[in-house]
Amino acid sequence: MTSTTHPRLALATLTALASLAAHAEPNVTVYGRLNASFERVSVGSGGSRTEVVDNASRIGFKGTEDLGGGNAVIFQIESRVRVDGGDAVALASRDSFVGLKGSPGTLRLGRTLGPVYYATYDYISMHNHDSGHSSDALLSMATMGNSTAAGGRMNNTLWYTSPSVRGFTLDVAYALLDEAPKSTASKQTPHHLGIVGAYDQGPLHAALSYASTQSTTNLDTDPAVRFNNDRAITFGGAYTFPSFVLGGLYERSTKTTLGDEKSRNYFRLAAMVPMGAHEFHANLGVAGDYSDTSDTGARQYTLAYNYNLSKRTKLYAFYTKIDNDSAKSTGGGGAYSFMSTAAGIDNSAIATGIRHNF
Repeated sequence: MTSTTHPRLALATLTALASLAAHAEPNVTVYGRLNASFERVSVGSGGSRTEVVDNASRIGFKGTEDLGGGNAVIFQIESRVRVDGGDAVALASRDSFVGLKGSPGTLRLGRTLGPVYYATYDYISMHNHDSGHSSDALLSMATMGNSTAAGGRMNNTLWYTSPSVRGFTLDVAYALLDEAPKSTASKQTPHHLGIVGAYDQGPLHAALSYASTQSTTNLDTDPAVRFNNDRAITFGGAYTFPSFVLGGLYERSTKTTLGDEKSRNYFRLAAMVPMGAHEFHANLGVAGDYSDTSDTGARQYTLAYNYNLSKRTKLYAFYTKIDNDSAKSTGGGGAYSFMSTAAGIDNSAIATGIRHNF
């Protein structure tokens, strides 16, 4: 199979699904987002580059089948697409699942980001939901199964959402990150557990979450291989005032490498001021030092502006900077980056873009 066959096959599959959806019952919806930006990225004193960036563009198909008695089947197939000419992405690369919804709650089976991200980090990502290099570079990967592939989504996920009781809901998600142990030295299968208690009432959203991602290192030749457990406890929320929106979160996370645990604190504040079609945004994230190493923290600053051309289309611009602690000691230096740079190196980007939802 030639290198051009995969993109053509993916395009043909999406076209076929769109055609089926167009002739299906009214409970099937075709939706998506096209989002691209023109960015100037700088890395410390190592120079800069200019690029067109696709920002999580996607196409999806979702719907329900009414089973009667207040029960329904729910389903979704969502795929990443790229408008910057990048490589094709596999079908169902984003949140894709099938499930049941009724009076006891909602149960999903499939591939998702899980409830912890959506109830905390994503909820306060008011600027274009973290477009391009302005995305949150400091959050703990434990909340998403330690995966950065395809946006950190987790395969083999079972996700339950309770009914809302006076604004309170409970979410529990369990994901098998592999379907078998990664090495013969460990008999345990890597997995993720996410638990969220959330409150939504009027202008207030608040959530408290716990995430645990347990994984092994594939070291069959090393009898000392450890079953690592990365954890994060997060509290976050947002409140809509008459003239502005204010959001924030606090996270205490622990990461483990071959049994060596390191903990840190992280908080983020976000504010949005809407004025007609205009939106003004400011974000601040601060990651503290890891417990065993000084000078390993960082700060991320973002200023942004959105202009809403319509309910579905907006123009935007932003400036963001990751200010890493310099490497003053062995093992030191903040290691946060959207450019995969060495520890202690700052990153920044200035961009303008357009986003359209359909």
